[in-house]
Amino acid sequence: MTIHVRRLQRGSEAEFVLGLEWLFAPPGSRPVDWDHDRAVERTTQLLAHEDVALFEARSDEDQLVGVASVYVDILSVRFGRRASIEDLAVHPEWRSRGVGSSLLAAVRAWAHDQGADYVFLESGLARTGAHRFYLREGATHAAAAFRWSSAQ
Repeated sequence: MTIHVRRLQRGSEAEFVLGLEWLFAPPGSRPVDWDHDRAVERTTQLLAHEDVALFEARSDEDQLVGVASVYVDILSVRFGRRASIEDLAVHPEWRSRGVGSSLLAAVRAWAHDQGADYVFLESGLARTGAHRFYLREGATHAAAAFRWSSAQ
């Protein structure tokens, strides 16, 4: 079994968004204002940005088995250029088969090529399995994240 990771191509936006929806299964949850069509439209817009990369992982049979997005987003006074992994989702039947590691390697390599000094990822508190994976992949648990949304 080989996992093929590549940059997302135009025309695959809807399938990419379906991959993101794997994040909604427990312990995750669907965002309150989730709109599939709007997400597809945003994905199309992101493909035009040079500081964003969207990746897909496919099986030998060309089945979508994982997706990831990474953004070079800020230049921090303290830490240098940061890249953020916004999404990393693996099909439930393909977890623990190297898909996440392959996607993570691809997004980290892309971020490095873009001049990022470090890569940042937020993960929901309930995603303890994902946290174990990130630690195995060499991440450090460095901070707690807090957010405010426009709906508040």
